[in-house]
Amino acid sequence: MQANTQVGQMKQMEELIQISNKLEFDKLKAIPIVSKTRCLDKQGELQELCKRGSLFSIRNKCTPVYMFLFNDLLILTMKKSGSPDRFVVIDHAHRSLVQVQATENNLWPHLDHCFCLTLLENHRGNTCEHLLKANTESDMHRWMAAFPSIKAALGEDKIYEDWDCPQVQCVSQYVAKQADELSLEPSDVINVLRKTSEGWYEGMRLSDGKKGWFPAKNTSEVTTDHQRRRNVREKYQIVQATSQNT
Repeated sequence: MQANTQVGQMKQMEELIQISNKLEFDKLKAIPIVSKTRCLDKQGELQELCKRGSLFSIRNKCTPVYMFLFNDLLILTMKKSGSPDRFVVIDHAHRSLVQVQATENNLWPHLDHCFCLTLLENHRGNTCEHLLKANTESDMHRWMAAFPSIKAALGEDKIYEDWDCPQVQCVSQYVAKQADELSLEPSDVINVLRKTSEGWYEGMRLSDGKKGWFPAKNTSEVTTDHQRRRNVREKYQIVQATSQNT
């Protein structure tokens, strides 16, 4: 079992190295691609449509965009002219800062298999939108399923991915009372994997990797990249809701 895991990790690293060697950041600041905690989830080509005023023009030629989706990162590229195996990076964003929205096909019949991809914070720290067209309906749904919908509720997160989870620090001792609970000592730092409405968290203690449940009241949330990204998402959703109401 361990041998199979190691083989899988080696193949994963080899794939990342191959992708890294194919990418050219050109005018963008390069970011490291190879990481032990990163893996490729999906890749493929879509067409980006140009936007003119309030309507999407079909007179302009669509631009091919090739996307690499990792478990924690989205990279948008264009195939390099004359070098089909090389890709020039045009934008990238943390996966948790990417949202999607379906287009109204009844208004624009030519937008079949299209969806709007919004980067809440791209490599420049800006919010930008891309209207993308997939080759098939199933391909469109599979890409959209990889990201949260813009219409998702603003409620508190419940279950977190290990690459984008909040962190808490124990502020008062807790002694486990059940086998599935986690004993905590002050200064323990825990990655939160799940939250319940009853005030209980499931998490993993960083010092030894042990998992278990514990009461939220015994901890205090640490300001992390997760918190910052969540603030960006909520700010964008509030702006969207306000603009719709007005």
